[in-house]
Amino acid sequence: MGPRIRRGIASIAAGACVFAAAAGARAVTVCDIQAYNAIGFSPLVGQLVTVRGQITVPPGIFQPQYSSMYVQQGDCGVNVFCYTPLGSVLALGDSVQVTGVVEEYVSPGSGAGATTEIFCDSVDRIVLLSTGHPEPQPTLLYIDEIARESSEGRFVRTYGIVLENDLNNTMYLGDNTGYVQVFRNFNDNITFAPYRSGDTLTVTGVVLQYDRTSPYFDGYELVPRYQSDIVEGGIPDTTAPVYAPKAELSVESKPFYPDVGEVFPIGYAAPDRSRTVMTVYDLQGRVVRSLVDCEYNGRSALPQFGRERIRGWDGRDDLRRLVVPGVYIVRFEITEEDGSAGVATAPAVVGAKLR
Repeated sequence: MGPRIRRGIASIAAGACVFAAAAGARAVTVCDIQAYNAIGFSPLVGQLVTVRGQITVPPGIFQPQYSSMYVQQGDCGVNVFCYTPLGSVLALGDSVQVTGVVEEYVSPGSGAGATTEIFCDSVDRIVLLSTGHPEPQPTLLYIDEIARESSEGRFVRTYGIVLENDLNNTMYLGDNTGYVQVFRNFNDNITFAPYRSGDTLTVTGVVLQYDRTSPYFDGYELVPRYQSDIVEGGIPDTTAPVYAPKAELSVESKPFYPDVGEVFPIGYAAPDRSRTVMTVYDLQGRVVRSLVDCEYNGRSALPQFGRERIRGWDGRDDLRRLVVPGVYIVRFEITEEDGSAGVATAPAVVGAKLR
């Protein structure tokens, strides 16, 4: 992968763009910019826009010879780039207003890119609105949630196992959902040398894209800003363990709609060190989804879904296909150390939103 020609990072305050845009510019949200068409390009390409945001990576972290940063509004982030270095210093968390032209940058040399960015023809187009804000907090994602067009530009955190490390610019991090490239972006303040294959790492950074072929839905990479963005070990579970004298199952008594991304929350408890199995069945008794099969240690072993990391069922079968609307049965079975067994069941009602 060739050197980056342009790069940057920032994050915006939530809310609609009701501010006054610069003359001739259209006031939009960062999510408006990061919407994408059939080839992965923004629908606003070529338009002059104004957005407001909170800085997640200040200028000078990536390619300090330019003014490069990312801004994020709500769950959406975007690169802001200007060839001229800023005369003033912008800090992590600062709120800024940016005016520029939306473009999908593709390197003329390597052909890599499809990087959605706001190109500023002058640093005067980057205006500091306020300073002294707390550091923006990243969104916790599974690795397969990072490697998506909808995550390009976002400030995120994930954890996984080091699959490969060239000890220079590139590592590959994986979990049971997939893998992602972690890229140093030629940042001399970061080294990958301490990490080896098999190490568990928690990595914070922004999602960049360097795809080489159309349609542009590949080539995503997670880029840390500082050495402190890479921490050995996974994210600790800070919840206190919960035990019960028998199998206990807790669910919500209302339909959920997996076709629009809703998750069916499930809570459960069991005796310490009992064997636990949780399975979703249809009304014909057929297995739909296996959710849990492990020894209970006082904490949920259910998978987590969505940006809120809800533990439960995402309304998909074991082949990750959406199930048809209807009633399903969640069955929770336990086997204690002395061989005694217990069962708890609860209904799960799958609905479908009218579109």
